[in-house]
Parts: sequence; C-alpha cells; structure tokens
Amino acid sequence: MLRSICAILLSSLLALTLWSCDDDSPTGPDLSDAPSTPTLEHVEMDFSVFEHADNYSGMQGSKIEDFTRVFSSTQQMDDYPAYEYAALFASFAETYFQIMGQFPQAFFQQDQWGEPEVDGDTWIWEWSFAAEGESLTMTITAEDVGNERHWELRYTTEGSEEDLTNALLIASQVRLDGSGGAWQIHDFFETEEPVFQVEYELDGDITTMVDMRFDDDEDGRFQYERDGDISSLQVHDVYSSGLTFLEWNNETGTGKIESPNYRDGEIVCWDENFQDTGC
Repeated sequence: MLRSICAILLSSLLALTLWSCDDDSPTGPDLSDAPSTPTLEHVEMDFSVFEHADNYSGMQGSKIEDFTRVFSSTQQMDDYPAYEYAALFASFAETYFQIMGQFPQAFFQQDQWGEPEVDGDTWIWEWSFAAEGESLTMTITAEDVGNERHWELRYTTEGSEEDLTNALLIASQVRLDGSGGAWQIHDFFETEEPVFQVEYELDGDITTMVDMRFDDDEDGRFQYERDGDISSLQVHDVYSSGLTFLEWNNETGTGKIESPNYRDGEIVCWDENFQDTGC
C-alpha cells in the first residue's frame, strides 16, 4: 500500500507543476491575512547520539525496502553490540519520518495554490487539471477551531473508473501556540482510515514527542519522547518484532535496549564509549 500511495502522490505532484494561475481571476482577499501553511520542517527527533554507529550512518538515505531486508535477514542479531543494534531502529524511525513527511510538505506549498477565497472564517484554495478525459480538482481549507488551526486537502475526480467527490487526502491540526500538532495522510482511493498519521509536541525549538502510526500488513508504530537529557524510542511490532524499547542519555551517550528478538529479550546496556556493559 505504501508503494501505491507514493506513486499516486508523486504523479499528482508532477501534474501540479503543469498548472498555472489565471491572470484574469478576480482579486481575492488580502493575502497578508492568509494563515501560514502547516509544515513538519520544525519537527526533528534528536538521534545525534547514534551518529558514531556504523549501522546509523550506513543506513542514512536508505529506502524502506533496505530496512526490510536488514530486519528480515537470517543474520544473527545477537552478535551486534547493543549500541549498533539500537542505531538500526533509530535510523529506521528517522528515515520513515523523513520519507512520509515529504508528502504533506510537497502538497502544502502556497505558491502553487493561486488566489484564495474566504467563506466566513474558512480560507479556501482550489485548482483543477485534466488529461485524457479525466480531471482532478483539489481543495485546501484552513479554519481555526478552538486552540487549533485545522487544514484539509480534499479532491474530486471525474472521468475515472472510480470517481470520488470531496474525498480527504491530507489533514492537519496545528496548535495556535506552536506547542504541537498532528497530520494524517489517506490513500487516494481508500479514504476511511489514514495510511500514515503523526502527532508531535514541541517545547520551544525542542521536539519532545513524535508518535508515528502507519497502516501496513502490521500495525507499525514509532513513539519518540524526550525529557531533558533522556530520550526514548518505542518501536511497535515492525516486521513482527514485538515491542522494542530504546533509552539513552543525550549528554553522556549511555543507553539501553530491550527487544524480543535480541539476546533473549533481556535489557542490554552500553556505556559512554558505546560498548556493552552491565545494566
């Protein structure tokens, strides 16, 4: 499913580059009052403690399929030092977040939207494009609800085998005080449940929580938290691995890992030199 939604979204982005505004469109509301587009660029899990790990550096820029191959291999993971094994999970979480985070940011680029309209308290942008007898209309709305700004990107298709009307593709809820928010991405033709969703919390410039969930053959989930110098990552049932728990000290570099498929599920610790040590 992940591969299919990626292909569809990328093809839609290509079509967006061919769309241009109508110079004769009427003047809209004052654009200086328009709300700023939501973004995940300021959300960043701090995995810098793993930068010394070969398994972290070596997997940067990898595709999801590369991690599938590593975690599904028959190699003996018990031979990995605890620090190196933990770095695999950290690298996977960061890579998945970066890949999926590209899609909402790619669509939510205000310079592609044209002139907005305002209906009450709701800002509305809309554009359409067509090819070979099929058309796609996309509508973005922004509305303040309580202490949040709610964004939605919906689409209507005509001329396709399965026409849809005002179907939800991407939604975002951003707290007005900048302390957190959430995103949901839906499959292009299966709109009931999101295929990817993320919630996050911020303390100034520091990301203190990221909760990623994705609909796949497994109920995959990554939960990252930071409290001062202590950070943790929980990896839920990725590749049928059960629950893996990592915790580390950002100041000293020490940490620990507990994983069902690693050293009989025992907690294994590493010291400030990233060597295995007693817990």
